[in-house]
Amino acid sequence: MSKIIFPMALSVLFSASAVMAESFSTVEYINVIRSTPNYSTIQEEIPSEKCYDVQEQVNSGGTNNDVIGAVVGGALGGVLGHQVGGGKGKTAATVGGAVLGTLAGQNVGSKYNSSSATTYQTVRKCESITTIKTRQVLGGYTNFAKFKGKEISVESDQPMKQIPVTATYSY
Repeated sequence: MSKIIFPMALSVLFSASAVMAESFSTVEYINVIRSTPNYSTIQEEIPSEKCYDVQEQVNSGGTNNDVIGAVVGGALGGVLGHQVGGGKGKTAATVGGAVLGTLAGQNVGSKYNSSSATTYQTVRKCESITTIKTRQVLGGYTNFAKFKGKEISVESDQPMKQIPVTATYSY
């Protein structure tokens, strides 16, 4: 009978101790081995304006000497033609003199026309350009420590000297 009672007593004893087992938690501060900065890459678009000067051709209006020559030539031709004829021939000579005078005056006037004078002026031209600038930004730190043979890490804004660890002990 003692062979049966002893194992039962042992089993009751272990069950009671498991129910009565206690544990507690505490915060331990573990020294940091190293802190590594974490960077992120950002890109910025920077708008700007690029301007430069250009020489552009400008035509000056010039004068219309060929028109003036045609009017003056037609008038002189008409006066000279009127002097030449007589009767009905006088009218024909006047009209013919005016036509020939107009053609001759236009031809002479076009030789003195200054509309082919070309000048240049400086014109400022601008264009919008966008430059992409890439830069590194510090995003925080990864802090490393060893706790019970294992490496642990914690992210933070600043390098840390110690990492708080909650440890639970049972007895």
